[in-house]
Amino acid sequence: MNTITDPIRSSLEWKEPQAAEPRYELWAGEDLLATLSFGSPCRTLGTVETQEGRWTFQQAGFLRPSILVREEESDLDLAVFRPGLLGHGRLRFTNGVVFQWRHEGLGSATWSFRGDGGEVLVALKLRDDGEEGPGPHRVQAEVEVTPAGHFSPRVPLLAALGWYLILLHRQEEPPSDGPIESVY
Repeated sequence: MNTITDPIRSSLEWKEPQAAEPRYELWAGEDLLATLSFGSPCRTLGTVETQEGRWTFQQAGFLRPSILVREEESDLDLAVFRPGLLGHGRLRFTNGVVFQWRHEGLGSATWSFRGDGGEVLVALKLRDDGEEGPGPHRVQAEVEVTPAGHFSPRVPLLAALGWYLILLHRQEEPPSDGPIESVY
């Protein structure tokens, strides 16, 4: 696998190779950059692999839901994501580093992780697969790593967690022809 933060990469895209499998791949042209797979159809546990590392994302909590981020094979939290209102949330690493998750507004299909200064590091824009009619539709998203994001060692994890959060939201919402809105 190649690295996500390579500054010469321009077009990154999360794709679902087969709608029947809970597995997604991040591509830059012909280069595979990351995979996200789920251990069960309910998608509560996701495993991400990039050149930079392997992590798991696990939903936790009922009254105060969160997503636990761990290095694969570890029981220690690396970070915890807590959803907020109106498509916002906060990812806090155990070392105190915080990233903000933002939905870009009503009717928008774009979400982003921002640094402590408010600068966008990575943005994900959900795209329609172009297929019409009944049956499963493959979900995909364009990923943009901003110039500020190329200097953050956390961007591969942020790009994967952002995709995981979007997938969770899509799983929870009823089918609709209207704009995509998020609770994350």
